[in-house]
Amino acid sequence: MSGFLGNLLGSLMGGGQAGSGTQAGTQGAGGVAGIAGLVGQAINAAGGPAGILQKFQQAGLGNVAQSWVGSGENQSVSPQQVQSVFPTQQIDAWAQQHGIPAGMASQVLAQFLPHAVDAQTPNGAVPPSGTPQADPSNIDFAGLIGRLTGRG
Repeated sequence: MSGFLGNLLGSLMGGGQAGSGTQAGTQGAGGVAGIAGLVGQAINAAGGPAGILQKFQQAGLGNVAQSWVGSGENQSVSPQQVQSVFPTQQIDAWAQQHGIPAGMASQVLAQFLPHAVDAQTPNGAVPPSGTPQADPSNIDFAGLIGRLTGRG
């Protein structure tokens, strides 16, 4: 899997970003910062790890998302499944904000969302809302993505 992640990151960092221009904002145009921003934004929009679990449950993928919380292996999720949880227009808007080609945003979320939720639930339980552990801004997504891709 790390080969795929490295290739994905490499394609985001080199070229393939035509049209993102200044729309990328301060997060940078793609790369680790763009991926981290995209993943963090998805988790924030859902309301943290508990919100992610609820959104995936509503889409019929509760067992998949629950595996990211437990201490066992994280089940994978496909880009199409991510699109069943978050509207495509929303994903595309996030992608534009973070300098990621719209067509790749669902793929990025499918690869990194399980790891990000896992990182926010280190004890195998969803932290209670309102606690620092439940706040996605307390997770170093860029560091996590860098470690997963071998670029951090």
